[in-house]
Amino acid sequence: MSMHDQTEEKFSVALDSIQGKRRIERVLEAANALLDRYSTEPDHTERLRLAHELIRRNFTPQVTITFGDLTLGPDDPETVSSGETLFHCKIHGPDGGSGSLTASYTAPGSLGLTAPEWLTAMRLLAGLGGLGVGGWVTCSR
Repeated sequence: MSMHDQTEEKFSVALDSIQGKRRIERVLEAANALLDRYSTEPDHTERLRLAHELIRRNFTPQVTITFGDLTLGPDDPETVSSGETLFHCKIHGPDGGSGSLTASYTAPGSLGLTAPEWLTAMRLLAGLGGLGVGGWVTCSR
């Protein structure tokens, strides 16, 4: 490998690292924005609507959230599983209520996330969704 090739490879690795950091910063900004909105919204159903809207607008339009009688998502459930990367977790409410968050993704998406970055972001946002209803989530991955 020539010196030029080594320099080019090191530059590429550094650039990938910087871009990855920027993508993760955008995820954290979105999570913080969701928490800020939660602080002014006491209703658990509205909190799930806020989470759904944030995910739909910023991470994937292919997302469905269910909890009790509430269903948020596309009219055609098949579209939720049409991406390359699938995510699913169960939402557990404090009084025995339950639901789920299901989404799919095809990289790079609007934020340019890789599939592993997107899955990590979804675990974070699903966890916030669970906290928003006063409960927790369990994710299969």
